[in-house]
Amino acid sequence: MEREKPTGLIEIGLAAALLFSVLYGIGVRYLGGPDAFRYYVREDGPAEYATAFFLFAGSLVAIFRAFTCCRGKRHLPVLTWSVLSFLFFFAAGDEISWGQRIFNIESSEFFLKYNKQAETNIHNLVVAGKSINMIIFSRMVLIALLFYFIILPVLAKKPGLIRRLVEKFGLPLPSLRHIIIMGVSTALIAVIRMAKGSELNELAFSVIFFLVFLNPRTVGREQLS
Repeated sequence: MEREKPTGLIEIGLAAALLFSVLYGIGVRYLGGPDAFRYYVREDGPAEYATAFFLFAGSLVAIFRAFTCCRGKRHLPVLTWSVLSFLFFFAAGDEISWGQRIFNIESSEFFLKYNKQAETNIHNLVVAGKSINMIIFSRMVLIALLFYFIILPVLAKKPGLIRRLVEKFGLPLPSLRHIIIMGVSTALIAVIRMAKGSELNELAFSVIFFLVFLNPRTVGREQLS
């Protein structure tokens, strides 16, 4: 019998851990009540730190992919993975306010004035009465995720401009198992019916993107090693 690849075992383990975390959150929500759930997804809690960890881990995998593509002289994929590495590193730092509470660092005057939690991060800024978190990190990201997990994989299978661009830039695509994990976790988190449930969505996204980066589906080339 053929042994499972290490990446396959990691995917199974992390998917199971993610599912357990979401189911545990549902149990806390309905057995312990809203306050107990808010404590579960609190600032500086396990869910927040786990999200930051997997965002940072995804950034490391992306920069490794960039170096791999660089050795193969594939310049546009190097750009793709480098941008992804920067974005996920930034998201990881912003998630924990760049270690502000860990190192007990005071916020600058700008963040005290414009950040709704007086923290050093971008996602909680309020500009002209508009929440950056609501506009960019909720609505726009949701649209981007729907496109990435549902529409793009379908378009990339068909000959045409989208497929050529995906291949040319070496864009990593989710496999069916990643899409299923995303769909199941999102559906379960929706059962919680609380705004703070978005914290578990962020955890799910960070874990699943880490898995995608670790074992991406590619177009026009063999699976990355």
